[in-house]
Amino acid sequence: MINNILFVVLGGAIGATSRYFFYLYIPKIGGFPVSTLIVNIFGSLFFGYIFNLNSYKADSWVHYLLLAGFAGAFTTFSTYAFETVQMFRNDDYLLATINLVLNNLLCVIFILIGMKISETI
Repeated sequence: MINNILFVVLGGAIGATSRYFFYLYIPKIGGFPVSTLIVNIFGSLFFGYIFNLNSYKADSWVHYLLLAGFAGAFTTFSTYAFETVQMFRNDDYLLATINLVLNNLLCVIFILIGMKISETI
């Protein structure tokens, strides 16, 4: 278990640092956060690629280092996208749609709520 935690920590450090470099070096275009879009697309592509490898096993160091660690810190959007795809693949169309709507709508709403709370403190 301690090895798994170390793999997550190492992957997470690399993922978070990588995300920061994207933020620093990819400018916004007309106020649009291009770096976030690129990170989310690349992170989702990476997650899907690693998960679909024939040698992938959920309890291996690959999972902890690359998916839970790197992809998790690089973008949690990749996990959200993967879970949604899995629901569609399992023919759980209603759950997948609910997941899409709730994650997008509620996260935006809670950002606004968090901002409002900080304004009152």
